[in-house]
Amino acid sequence: MFSHKRLVTEDGDDLIQSYSNRIGKKVRQADTQDLLAMFIAFIVLPIGYLVEIFVILPFSFDFMSSEWIYRVAITFALGLNMYLNIYKMVTVGPNGGNNDLPSIMKPGFRYCFSCKLNSPPRAYHCPVCEVCVFRRDHHCSFASVCVGHHNQRYFVAGIVNLWLATAMVVSWNWSFMWTSLGGFQVINTWQLMIPHLALFFGVIDFYQFLCVLVFVFSFTTFLFVTYQVASQVFCIYRGQTRMEYLLDVHAYQLGWLENIRACLGNRWFAAMISPFVPSHLESDGLAYHCREGGPSIYENIKAM
Repeated sequence: MFSHKRLVTEDGDDLIQSYSNRIGKKVRQADTQDLLAMFIAFIVLPIGYLVEIFVILPFSFDFMSSEWIYRVAITFALGLNMYLNIYKMVTVGPNGGNNDLPSIMKPGFRYCFSCKLNSPPRAYHCPVCEVCVFRRDHHCSFASVCVGHHNQRYFVAGIVNLWLATAMVVSWNWSFMWTSLGGFQVINTWQLMIPHLALFFGVIDFYQFLCVLVFVFSFTTFLFVTYQVASQVFCIYRGQTRMEYLLDVHAYQLGWLENIRACLGNRWFAAMISPFVPSHLESDGLAYHCREGGPSIYENIKAM
């Protein structure tokens, strides 16, 4: 029994050490944009959340009341799910841990002069990660990792959870801001657009200025996350990655439901709820079905 406990402990330590090594490697490889984005994701957002639940939310609901606990529990669960998806997005990676590319040129492959290897269909080289990424969508600076074939489900689930959480926070801040300004009035909405001028001319005091800034920052975050969600929905619906949208590639449009399964797996809806739910992808990242009739690139490569 002692040996079993020791084995479990060592396995747990190895897991923590492995994840720490991965994160450390990401930080060392990250450029300035990635470091700034990760600072926002892992430092600014958690601090902002603490301010929301301990400073702003009690203005509307008594601290530790059932209404307060209910809202904190929901936003905490959404935030936790987002960070778990980031963890999986980094540890799984866009290539699923498989960076081995064939030395022979297969149908649909092309030579990558940066990697000096044969790159599969839909793969593109990332200048930050310095590797060809399977079905590359984009480089996510907030996790310092590319979003690709094997980890797109985690990115999509993460931003969906973050969108729901920020929507709730924006509603809190909207009420908090107008309470500090003496109630909603259409004529005073200009103070949201140029609060620094309102402060300069003495229309609002410094406390009210901070309340407006809190709302503006949260609403800006909400708009940014909304854009991320909308761009993913748009590209998945069209059977494209962001790279393929920019290059006007339409060869992989299989219908909206098949497109979702090709990107997020066969259990895509459950994958939105938990990053630990298995959601099988039909493709291994090296070959894909096309919408054209006849043998697809997927079938040709599998037959080799």
